[in-house]
Amino acid sequence: MKNWRKAVAAAVLLAATASMAGVTGGTASTRAAQRSCSFQLRIGDVLPFTGGLAAYGANLDRAVKLAVGMQNASLKRLKLSKMSVKLVGSEDGQTQAAASVEAATKLVKVDHVSVIIGEMASGATIPMAQSVAIPNHVVDISPTSSAPQITGIKDNGYLWRVYPSDYLQGRVLAQAAISAFGKGKTVNVGARNDAFGTALEQLFVAQYKKLGGNVGQTLRWNPDQVNYDTEAGRLVSGNPAGYVIIDFPETFAKFAPSLVRTGKWQASRTLMTEALRNVDVLKALGSPAEGLRGTAATSVGAPARAAFDALWKKEVKGAKPYTGFEGTAFDAANLAFLAAVKACSATGPKIKTQLRAVSGPPGKKVTYKKLDQAVKLLLAGKDINYEGAWGPIDWDKNGDPGSAVYEIWRYSNGQITTQKTITFKP
Repeated sequence: MKNWRKAVAAAVLLAATASMAGVTGGTASTRAAQRSCSFQLRIGDVLPFTGGLAAYGANLDRAVKLAVGMQNASLKRLKLSKMSVKLVGSEDGQTQAAASVEAATKLVKVDHVSVIIGEMASGATIPMAQSVAIPNHVVDISPTSSAPQITGIKDNGYLWRVYPSDYLQGRVLAQAAISAFGKGKTVNVGARNDAFGTALEQLFVAQYKKLGGNVGQTLRWNPDQVNYDTEAGRLVSGNPAGYVIIDFPETFAKFAPSLVRTGKWQASRTLMTEALRNVDVLKALGSPAEGLRGTAATSVGAPARAAFDALWKKEVKGAKPYTGFEGTAFDAANLAFLAAVKACSATGPKIKTQLRAVSGPPGKKVTYKKLDQAVKLLLAGKDINYEGAWGPIDWDKNGDPGSAVYEIWRYSNGQITTQKTITFKP
């Protein structure tokens, strides 16, 4: 009888212990993970402070710094003194491969980062990831690289991006051309000769022909050329209804005067892409840019876009004019941080396993405004679903965002307006 009572008492005690574990945050292993969660997350960014996308790089760096500051403030409020985040270096990738590889190597070998945010240009991101990040087990999150080939890179889970693949933009750009110039019309297509330009050109041509359009001239140019008169002459040859130009601001600033000199080109009959969606860049081009249109992924309607816009205006002083792409880098930094918290580790191999989990469902939806809550939930073994300043993110198995919104934009009288939005969902 005594043995029977002892057995019952033991069972009751075991049940009570299990119940208490559920109330206080889960299993013993979860509680142990909380107690042992101690790290410094070392982040470095490689962004274009010079080169073709210099109009954007400094602001994206400011966005990373803003995120890191908020993360450390959250940890301080929660009295989690054993965890911290440090941006150990902001390196200039120069919008090109060699400089980005060199910058990333410095961040990995000297600064010992476990996360790199960068580059913006696909032609810089791809070699940087393949030569440095992936072999050194460092997570690389590109804010804006859009080349479709990034999806299929054998990255062992280390390469991610916030901006959607140009596989989608090729479709949007083709539809925009049909709407702008008419079905069955001929367009001439020119692109910069790099990973971004060549891939998007091919995607556009295929989609435009599929929709019944005709393509006249197709050409590519070296971004480092001094003179573009020959290429401009080819682009305006024949009698096209319009033009599609895929380029970066620095190059197009040199290409546009050559187009003007032909006497045939008109911006109002030209479609471009997101890199030229910048008021300051277009104002600098002057009257030749009047009426220019284009396509771009956008964060319009993103869960935390309005709040982030207000935050940027309040907190960031002395920056370049706000472009709308800053949220990509802000979200990249926040997702890296949340993945580290969920993993209770600041190592690349651990962080990469949790990035998908914190970026999408299931889990409690949280924006950057609820960072404290997100950290507490993760330390309690709960799931979260980060809703970003750029978008919902919801990374898929390839590290691509699971949804995207594109806009058709137009520049006129010193302003850019959105003509139409198109949403892609999985």
